[in-house]
Amino acid sequence: MENPFETNQLKRPTFLTVLCILTFIGSGWGVLSQLFSLLFTNLVDVSAQTEQLNTMMDNMESGAGTSFLSGILSSSQEVMQATMMHAKSIAVISLVLSLLSLCGAILMFSLRRIGFYIYTVAQLLLLFVVPYFAGFSMLVVMGMLFSALFTVVFIILYALNLKAMR
Repeated sequence: MENPFETNQLKRPTFLTVLCILTFIGSGWGVLSQLFSLLFTNLVDVSAQTEQLNTMMDNMESGAGTSFLSGILSSSQEVMQATMMHAKSIAVISLVLSLLSLCGAILMFSLRRIGFYIYTVAQLLLLFVVPYFAGFSMLVVMGMLFSALFTVVFIILYALNLKAMR
């Protein structure tokens, strides 16, 4: 005799559950941090930070600084100015993409394959938000490559679990 309470649902692999929980944490943090950025964008004193970087640059040129280090400081100053100028746009786009990533993880947690594609597109687009506004300087590319490492690893790990999703 059949058990009427037993359903023939797909069982979520433990590894997929762990990946989804890690994504909930990461994307949830992204959503919260972008909301915080949106709320407090106008409160940051960009001129004080720019002045501090200019002072560091002057000290590097007059002192024992190397050209490599002064190049990094110069690059970071340009990136900071560009990101501050476009802070609201960066925060809005990153917030939307973080929400999409979170939705993709929720769908994958529910064993829906479409979640993988939503997650993948959102994560890949997130890599290019800051470079789009700040340019592809050495500092930005290094940060992008570091983020890309985690993005690619997670996409591959999720792709290994596609067979468990419908």
